[in-house]
Amino acid sequence: MIDRGFIKWQPFNSLINRKMVMSDLEKNKKLKKPTLFPEEIEKINEEILNAYYAKSEITIIYYENNLYKKITTLIVNINSSYKTIQFRGGKVISFNQILQVIN
Repeated sequence: MIDRGFIKWQPFNSLINRKMVMSDLEKNKKLKKPTLFPEEIEKINEEILNAYYAKSEITIIYYENNLYKKITTLIVNINSSYKTIQFRGGKVISFNQILQVIN
């Protein structure tokens, strides 16, 4: 074994900057949109129509920009030709984005 003598010990930087690694993971984490069964799509459509005609608040979980988002509001308009739903406040989403409806 070699004696280092009076050389000052330097800290060993073995840990990677945690914030940098976590931000890289968040950027690379992309959630995939799940595929819904036809029965689930039919149930979602029924619940949306019921909430629209009853003018009651509805909670919808939808997929946008590789994220799952949640909105609780009233449905203002349903456009069947463009397959979109407009909510109070101007937010518009497509039927294809909807994953789950909670009443």
